[in-house]
Amino acid sequence: MRRKSLFRAAVLALVMASAAVAASAQVTGLFYKEVEKDGRIYVFNTPEILKMWEESGDMGKSITLIGRGENGETIVAENETAVDLYLFRHNLDAYDRPTPKPTTPAAYPKEKLSIRVYADISSKENKDEGTGTKSSDSGVGVDVKRTYFTYSRDFDEKWSALFQSDIGDQGARRYDVFVKKAFVQLKLNPNATFRLGAADTPWVPFVEGIYGLRYVEQTITDRLSFGASADWGLHYVGKALGDTVNFQLSAQNGRGFSNPSRSKSVDFEGRVSFVPVKGLTLALGGYSGKRGLETDAAPAKHTATRSDALVAYGTDRWKIGGEWFEATNWNTVTSVPKDKSDGYSVWGSFAATKTVTVFAKFEEAKPSKDLKPLLKENYYNLGFEYRYNKAFAGSLVYKYDEVKGGTLSTGNSGTVGSTRAGAKGKSSEIGLFTVFDF
Repeated sequence: MRRKSLFRAAVLALVMASAAVAASAQVTGLFYKEVEKDGRIYVFNTPEILKMWEESGDMGKSITLIGRGENGETIVAENETAVDLYLFRHNLDAYDRPTPKPTTPAAYPKEKLSIRVYADISSKENKDEGTGTKSSDSGVGVDVKRTYFTYSRDFDEKWSALFQSDIGDQGARRYDVFVKKAFVQLKLNPNATFRLGAADTPWVPFVEGIYGLRYVEQTITDRLSFGASADWGLHYVGKALGDTVNFQLSAQNGRGFSNPSRSKSVDFEGRVSFVPVKGLTLALGGYSGKRGLETDAAPAKHTATRSDALVAYGTDRWKIGGEWFEATNWNTVTSVPKDKSDGYSVWGSFAATKTVTVFAKFEEAKPSKDLKPLLKENYYNLGFEYRYNKAFAGSLVYKYDEVKGGTLSTGNSGTVGSTRAGAKGKSSEIGLFTVFDF
């Protein structure tokens, strides 16, 4: 029995000795020093700062608590740990630390990635009434006409860059991938911006913004290939008198974003718009150049020109607008004959509710007044749009396209018309057209 008692006492002594050694090690590893000087108490928890203070009288960055000493002294501590140790050692209340200011994220660089999809399900018939034949794309189907992936990066207040790919239904070349936009931008001030690369042209994107239903149909100059929505070149975008006057001037290749080929000259396109009163927009535009077709192998015979005009007015509930163009030698730059073209488009819409809008559009064009004077197109669409939210809208639309005096290639209907003299061709389509923004 006595041996068991001695054994237990030995084990207990060993445990106590081990605990004492551990505690001694912890205390030894934690430095703490108080120094009273000139009515202040200086508190340290690192020997390096203590040594610096003893040599220079300055501990560098510190925390000062007035009247928080044990006898009302001012405490000067090298850091929060030293403050906490002092207050704990003297059984004093903890001090309220200042709430750290929220970290403001850096304004630059700033990045954004977005996706836009145009998709539809429709029933379509494109028929040559002279021969009775229908086009190969007549019938019922689902189509994704456009998918845009857009990435932008703002480096600072002046410099930025943008890249946009375009996956599109190109008829026989199904779903080709193009670089639609790829430019570096310099914003000198709110009134002057330069873009170098493939960027919006002055006219077509401007009209699309006024019209507001690009996912339903292209504007007339784009639909009939008398203009492109983007091109490679140097683009200057500006404004004056606040937002009353806006303008753009571009020196561009002339072949559009899908064909960055070189030629012997550049084309020039410009536009100026004026907003005299809220809701009313007046605009004029012009184009001049060889359309990127002039080379040593194919010298240009003519200069292609195009004149544009737009009048539009809108409120929160309704809007009306009209676009007109006239072109010379647009499709005869490298051939001897001369030609003229013109056309106009009128549209209107009315917001019946906050989510439902009814709309209609009519267009007429004479694409070749000199070479094919009988060639004429009439196009219209009508429908209503349901806007679910900012990211999604859908429209139930009926489209009709009629061409007399030959055939005409269009952006939506394909080639419409008849190969038989005196006959005409018709294209009709009804379906649900949608736009998704991510």
